[in-house]
This record gives sequence, structure tokens and C-alpha cells, in this order.
Amino acid sequence: MSSATADVKEAATVQARERLKYFLESNTLLELPRPAAPRLSILLVLYNRAELTLACLRSLQPRLAAVGAEVVLVDNASHDETGALLDRLSGATVIRNPTNRGFPIAVNQAAEAASGEFLLLLNNDTEVLGDSLGVALRFLGANPNVGAVGGRIILLDGTLQEAGCAFWRNGHAFQYGRGDNPTAAEYLFQRDVDYCSAAFLMTRRTLFTQMGGLDTAFSPGYFEDGDYCIRLWRAGWRVVYLPQVSILHYENASTASSQDTHRLYQRNHPYFTQKHADWLAQQCPFGTPPWIMRSSHDDRFWVLYLPKQTDGPALEWRRVVHELRCRNCFVTVYPIRVGPAAVYDEGRELPADVELLPGGNLDMLFRFLAERRDYYDGVLADDRDVLAQLEQWLQQGEQTR
Repeated sequence: MSSATADVKEAATVQARERLKYFLESNTLLELPRPAAPRLSILLVLYNRAELTLACLRSLQPRLAAVGAEVVLVDNASHDETGALLDRLSGATVIRNPTNRGFPIAVNQAAEAASGEFLLLLNNDTEVLGDSLGVALRFLGANPNVGAVGGRIILLDGTLQEAGCAFWRNGHAFQYGRGDNPTAAEYLFQRDVDYCSAAFLMTRRTLFTQMGGLDTAFSPGYFEDGDYCIRLWRAGWRVVYLPQVSILHYENASTASSQDTHRLYQRNHPYFTQKHADWLAQQCPFGTPPWIMRSSHDDRFWVLYLPKQTDGPALEWRRVVHELRCRNCFVTVYPIRVGPAAVYDEGRELPADVELLPGGNLDMLFRFLAERRDYYDGVLADDRDVLAQLEQWLQQGEQTR
């Protein structure tokens, strides 16, 4: 962890502790809505860090009624102010373990106590942003073949922790976009992924039960969320990354040290790779470019579409993209600027699973293609001159190889 990241975490901790102190001294209750028939059950596992738990609950509080959500908390024998905080909650289901039983066991406990149609595994060191709960619920409700969804996880320093995750063939995890700008265009389209972190992972309660919940052999933690998602894939369910879902994440708040994190990772990795050896054998080898890793489950024909940049809405863009998607194509739209035309954002007019990039002139396109070498199965352009120059560039590249 860099010194800058440590400073941001320290500042956030100081502020959160002040707010916790004020709340506990105020002698008031934190009232959470408790619907008679909840649609969503939010599962939080606690081990110390009461100040972050309070911040998480306050981020949820104004959003619970709108989505019909209940909150279920399992305290794994915290020894800080967590007990006092839980005493001041109204409307939540609280389970207190006499010992620290680890994350997978506690999540399964919470799921057994839940009554919602959907479950949200949510870390207590997070803050949910915008309408993320509603977006995830609506998507699962409208897509019966999807087993779980996640979204953008943003660190306190404003950088991306992940925009969906993948596994290399060796069983090690790959967080797509780590350290990058979370608003970059490549992270703003919907896609199927190997797994989404249990920092925010929404799934179906009946499915979670049928799958046996989280594998408790991974306790106290690490690989249990990836294992659950792989089991979903193997059972015929999809796991989907939704860019409209986003949370702030403190990250590793309840872990004693980086050494403990490394030790747990190393302990659970062999079990994980043995359990899913046949599935991992079909994964990309270590070192595969990230833009291939990010969509390893997508077996569509991958097309790069190069429309001419306009200074207003282009109905032709939507028509072409629609035709390509009807032909089972994944589409990246890269607008080509051939003059001083103003940049126009077509994003709201394209389907959610289309990658819309800022585009640029031909020199920028050629650099982009060099970076994504061998990624696309085909290229489509509106302008014959663009195609001719692209063909010439490709021929020159072949001659210099």
C-alpha cells in the first residue's frame, strides 16, 4: 500500500471514528426500515471497525425502503464498539457469534436468517453509491438466466479496485482496471465476467441455498466469492458486471496485516485450484492481455465499428449496432474524427453491453489497434477512405513483422 493510500485511509478512519463517537454519545437509535415481506436481504459480516459499519449503514439507510430491503448483521465476536453500535440499531436482524467464525460461515448464517428473494453480500467497509441496489435488483429480476451481479468497486483514493474479475489458468485472480480511472470508457459497459467480489455481490436466495452457500472450507476467507461464482457458471448461470452499480471500498479493513492476507491467500489457493482444475484449464494463461481476460466467457464474434464522428445524434450508429448485435456480435464503437466535428456522446443511445470509446483520429486508431492486437474478429467502417487507410496500415504492419 502506497503512503498516499495509507494517508487517505487514515483520514477516513479519523473522520469515521469521530462520527461514531458522536452517535454513541447522542443516545439515539439508528432506525432501519424492516419490510414485512422484503425483496432484498443485505448481509453484513462484522469484525471490529464499528466506525466503518456505521458509515455503511448510513449509506444504506435512505435507500432501503425504496427497494424493500432488510439488513441482517452477523458479528464475529468484535472487541471494539461494534457491540454498542448494534445495541443502538432498530429494524435490523442481529446475530452475535461468541467467536470469530470467519466470513463464509457468517455469510451462510446471515443467509439462513434472511427472508428476501435476493441476497446482497456486502462488506461493512463499503458505502453504496446512487441507485446501485435498485439497478442490481431490476437487472436480476429481468434476466432469469443470471445468477449473480456486481459492479464497479472504487477505492478511497478515487481509483478503481476492480470492474469485474477473472481467473488466470493458474487460479490467481485478476482485478480488471485496478488503479485506473473508474469513469474510463472501457469500464462503463455491461459484460459477463468470471466473478464479482463479495464486497458487493447480489444473488438469488433460493439459488444461494441450492448451491450450498459459500464453501466454508475457505474460512476465514479468500477465494470463497470466486468459488461461488464459478459454481454458478458450472451450473449454467451467468455472472454479470454492471457499471451502473458502484460502491466505495475501504478494502481489507478487518484484516490484521498484509502478512495475514498473504497467508490466507496462499493457504486457500491450492484448494481452489484443485477444486476447479478442469474449469481453470479452459482459462487464459497468465499474461493474456487484460481486454481479452475481461470477457473470457464471451464467445460472440468481436467487431470493431468505426463510425464517422458527427456533431449531433447519429441514428445510423444505432442501426448498425443493432444489426451487429442481432448477428451475435460483441461491438466496440470507436468514432473516427475526420474533421473539426464536436465530440458527441452516443452512450445513452446504445445498448448497455456495447463498449463505446472516445475514439479519435486515424493515428490514435492505429495506436489503439496496436494495443489490442488480435482482439477483434472483424472491423466495420462507415467511410471507405478510413477502410483504405486501415488496410494500408495493416499491410505495412505485416511487412515489418
